[in-house]
Amino acid sequence: MKIHNVSLKPLLLGMSALLAACSGPSEDVRVSFCKNITKAAVPSAQSIEWKSNDNTFRRPEYAIAALTFDATDGDGKTTSMRSECFFEYDAIEDTAQHLADPFSAYSTLPFAMTLDGRALSDGELVRLRNGEQVRLGKAAIQALETNAKALADKVRAGIGQ
Repeated sequence: MKIHNVSLKPLLLGMSALLAACSGPSEDVRVSFCKNITKAAVPSAQSIEWKSNDNTFRRPEYAIAALTFDATDGDGKTTSMRSECFFEYDAIEDTAQHLADPFSAYSTLPFAMTLDGRALSDGELVRLRNGEQVRLGKAAIQALETNAKALADKVRAGIGQ
């Protein structure tokens, strides 16, 4: 398709790239969020290897994303650990979507968290949640800027033809 002798193909390709940047992995957002705040809660870990993820649903009160992982510190010492993020039930009524994807009935931000059985204080959890939301916001803005620049370059190249 052309408008005023300018091909829209670069624009459409750029828009596709922009939309693709907004889609994430197939892992549930609650599990991803729990992994990210768990990493932040273990600052001594140089690396984390995720071992398992067990989701438990206690309808209608809450759901738990329970993660087991190995944390390796700067000296190479590895410690097996576990974190649990608790998500509040956030649906008025069950729908077919909730039956197909049980986590979709729950809030996306945890209201409580444990690390190796220790409950984090409200202040600790708020700090971790806020830090992760800021990180995600900055990453989204960076992806949008990168894709917008690439799109603008393609449009400029199309206009110059």
